[in-house]
Amino acid sequence: MHLSTRQARIYKLAILLGSGKPVAAETIITALNCSEPTLTRALKELRESYAAEIKYSKAGHSYQLTGIGQLDKKALRRMNEALAENAEAKPAETVSRVFLDKDKKKAISLSLRMSLLRKINRLSRLCEITRSEAVDMAAARGIDQLIEEALAKKKGN
Repeated sequence: MHLSTRQARIYKLAILLGSGKPVAAETIITALNCSEPTLTRALKELRESYAAEIKYSKAGHSYQLTGIGQLDKKALRRMNEALAENAEAKPAETVSRVFLDKDKKKAISLSLRMSLLRKINRLSRLCEITRSEAVDMAAARGIDQLIEEALAKKKGN
């Protein structure tokens, strides 16, 4: 079973809090390898998805599971098993980074149709490149043709 980073984070958080004992926020942040705002979002999702009651202690800067909701022992065991399977499925964690050469590249945000996004993902897998490189490759091959077509259409009008 492949878990998304978010799912794995939620499962780890549930397991950490599953004992019902207070857990320091810093311990959780370290275990989840996340920032404080990400922890806040993960706690919100855990509360909403599993109807769990999680209390925050200002004095101890810690969190405690006070109402299990749907996080019974069976659910926690399944989460633990899923995390173990997920760890086995990807023994060497692959980290992909996009390097931006400030003179040549600029980070942008795009809204794409899912069908196009699937094609970009497929191209990146087939060529063993990042999605950014796949988009760059596709744009480089198609942009000149589109410019020529637009100019020709403009001249025709």
